Amino acid sequence: MWGCNYTGAGLGHWFFGGGLWGLGITVIILGIIVVVALKLVRASQHTQHRKPEDADRLDSLMILKDRFAKGQITEQEYKKMKEVLSA
Repeated sequence: MWGCNYTGAGLGHWFFGGGLWGLGITVIILGIIVVVALKLVRASQHTQHRKPEDADRLDSLMILKDRFAKGQITEQEYKKMKEVLSA
């Protein structure tokens, strides 16, 4: 208060202290929170608009690619099955 030589460099000015360091840390943490929140919102919107049929087809294509990569099916079989699944 009066005459206590308070310079204002304590933790009261920004979330993580005064000066540029406190401001920088505060901005970084708030930025991270905003980015994470936006990613969560976008991810939830993406899954809400996807139809179950699309998910099944994408899963089937992933399984087909995996089988082809493991050598369980030939290239001709892969192309034929992919054509059927894509239709």
